[in-house]
Amino acid sequence: MLLGYKTATPEAICFIVFMKKSIRYFFCLLFLFFPCLILAQNNISNVMMQAFYWDVPVDEANKNGSWWDHLREIAPELKDVGITSVWTPVPAKGNWGIVDSGYGIYDHFDLGNYFQKGTIETRYGSRKELEEMIAEMHRNNINVYSDVVLNHLYGGDENFEKNPVVTDYVKSGRKEAYPEEDIRWIDSVAYTKTHLYFPKHNGAGEPNYEWRYWNFHPSSENDSLTDFTDDVLRPRTKFFGNDLDTYSVEVQNRLCNWGKWLRNEIGFDGFRMDFVRGLQPEFVSRWIRGLPLLNGKQPFVVGEYWGSAKYIKEWVDSVAKGNANVHAFDFPLKFTLTEMCNNSGNDFDISRLNHAGMIRNNEGYALPPDNVVTFVDNHDTGKEHDKWITKDYAMAYAYILTHEGTPCIFYPHYFTVKQYDVNDHQQIVEAPTSLKDTISKLIEIRKKYIGGKTVVLTETGNPSPEKVTKNVYVARRQGTRSTSGAIIVLNNNDTDTLSINLSVNSQGFKDLSDTQLVDAFSPTNKVKVSKDGRVTFIVQPRGFSIWVKENEL
Repeated sequence: MLLGYKTATPEAICFIVFMKKSIRYFFCLLFLFFPCLILAQNNISNVMMQAFYWDVPVDEANKNGSWWDHLREIAPELKDVGITSVWTPVPAKGNWGIVDSGYGIYDHFDLGNYFQKGTIETRYGSRKELEEMIAEMHRNNINVYSDVVLNHLYGGDENFEKNPVVTDYVKSGRKEAYPEEDIRWIDSVAYTKTHLYFPKHNGAGEPNYEWRYWNFHPSSENDSLTDFTDDVLRPRTKFFGNDLDTYSVEVQNRLCNWGKWLRNEIGFDGFRMDFVRGLQPEFVSRWIRGLPLLNGKQPFVVGEYWGSAKYIKEWVDSVAKGNANVHAFDFPLKFTLTEMCNNSGNDFDISRLNHAGMIRNNEGYALPPDNVVTFVDNHDTGKEHDKWITKDYAMAYAYILTHEGTPCIFYPHYFTVKQYDVNDHQQIVEAPTSLKDTISKLIEIRKKYIGGKTVVLTETGNPSPEKVTKNVYVARRQGTRSTSGAIIVLNNNDTDTLSINLSVNSQGFKDLSDTQLVDAFSPTNKVKVSKDGRVTFIVQPRGFSIWVKENEL
């Protein structure tokens, strides 16, 4: 029987208070001295899904978006499979109304609840439906990360205004030209679509802003545009719409207020930042620092820096100098995995995986796993056929779901949605229906067996025959507190089942000598590790296997 404070003796009360304080003290010490154990477990278990694609369905005729409702309905399914966070599309009203994907952003604070651009709802639905979706995700212990666009705003014909800065800029023949298609000339004066005005906003925390030409580059006679020809930062590039002058204190304050509002009023748990190459890192740091904390910590933020490893690392490090922590999407890994999947085994040396991507980079540009989001395809690569993975998707997902970093699953791959090239609808790709079960099983294996560091055994385990390493890749992940980890074996040979013998033991990993391993996908397949720590793996062509200790299955 439990003692209540009202009926307990003074001695019992003192004992209870002592025990509660002792337990609290114990957990404080645990977190202070072993924070890596607690945080690593949380990071390892995080599996994202990009929960949209470029052209999600919309009822254009009736001005009705239904995507928020759809995501709300599938929240329990996502929880059951092990998805812990979803990346959702830009929620704000776009310049092209009901068909706008959100990247043509017009009004930050209209989430489908004001009539403008010919519609109340956005492509994805109403603000009410958005908030109901977030609430349902939260009930299923899933974090919601919103896409945000801070680089630009678009305007329509009703947004033309006289722009003396652009008039002088063009007439002076500045090096980087202002796009002529964005100018209407009247009596030798340039008019631009930069006067953005909105219906009166009356919701909590919603300001009533207008945007004018001096909020965008070039914003003054001393301002200038830059080109967009390489991987470096381009904060003054007019690549999309009206390029916001994020050097302006007024512009920064407005954008920071939007981020705070999305956290506080709408309830987003984190953010994906679009086109961060168009933003100076100092501003990105300020924007992140200004976000309200989530469970006492900075919210999750991942940036889209589409470029080489060198520039991605420079961006992450630059943001960190401003006391903000940011993740980056692993574009170098994505394109290496695309080559592996789409090319034959004769044309792709699988040993390239040894140091592929941002985490395993050995050229001086590596990032910690906690700063990297890995992925196979996304809404941008999914709309351009020359960037698609077109076959052997399972090999790519076997890699990202067994390796370090936060893996992000692409909705159309999991739910078998056809993808069309945005410029050529004759180009179509569709993942096999079997991929859903494969990804689900991989998530289960990741959560049950995998944690900690990675070692590439085909690089360190004295493989035999060595020539097989052109087609066979073997890596081992450390385990959890209760497991010995897992070994992933990939074979990209087109026709041949291949075998490889190597040592599976490595410093910092549990000793697997003289143990029985079983294939987690096909438990009838077993191999015995010899007393000296060597084992022979046999793997099917264009396939993979994942091995765990039999007594931990």
